[in-house]
Amino acid sequence: MPGVGDGWHAGGIAFARGACVVRQDARVIRPMHADDFDWAATLMQQRRERYAEFSPVFWRPAANITAGHAQFMRSTAAREGAVAIRTDAGFALSYPHEGRCFVDDFAVDGDDRWAVDGRELLLAVWSAARSSQQQVLRVVTARRDEPKRSMMIALGLEVGARWWVKELSPAGDASTWGPVTVGDVDALIGPAPPVYDPGGPVCLLGDVDPSRAGQAADAAAELGAVLAVVQREFNPVESEPVLEAAGFHNPSEFYEGDPSTEPLGA
Repeated sequence: MPGVGDGWHAGGIAFARGACVVRQDARVIRPMHADDFDWAATLMQQRRERYAEFSPVFWRPAANITAGHAQFMRSTAAREGAVAIRTDAGFALSYPHEGRCFVDDFAVDGDDRWAVDGRELLLAVWSAARSSQQQVLRVVTARRDEPKRSMMIALGLEVGARWWVKELSPAGDASTWGPVTVGDVDALIGPAPPVYDPGGPVCLLGDVDPSRAGQAADAAAELGAVLAVVQREFNPVESEPVLEAAGFHNPSEFYEGDPSTEPLGA
């Protein structure tokens, strides 16, 4: 719907696309190949099932989506500027988006792996992707995924965006799709990403003023939306009492920054 210090250079190792990089402790970071994406999709399904405990509607996993997600990740990895790498315990996939190196599909096989495999994978992605076209690293996570958050905070990444979500009781089937006006707020009603199944369409309210969000969400429910999402950008605050009073909660965060000090490449 959703899904960032010291740098990789500090470990004395650079990552090269197509190469195998071995650290002194024998941990191997290597490029992903076609067969690896089925395994990666299984790790992501496990992550979705866990995240659904944090926000049962927003992160409800879609059924029978693992094979489709694997193919989507293969296609994403083939895009210009994308990086797809793995260890035995986890993987990371990034792609250019709005001047950033965006990491959404990123998982390890246990919480204790974030501080080691997760950290090294993220730094290796950044080392490979960082350029004048990808000047900032952005990583999405659940607000309650403490091991992953702690790893990114330790790398010097900070929250650059938050999504505040409200579950809605739709008046009926969706009657409108695309750009809409809900209350007096310009919004967008559309489907959730295919890997999720919240039960209906989602209304994106953008970076709306909190005082208008509750009324806009009610109007979105009248159009058949099952979720209303406020997208807070630009170093958002951790607590928003007006949104919380209107029934919104904050399941997802986007961490951003530059965890290295090497000069940008061309």
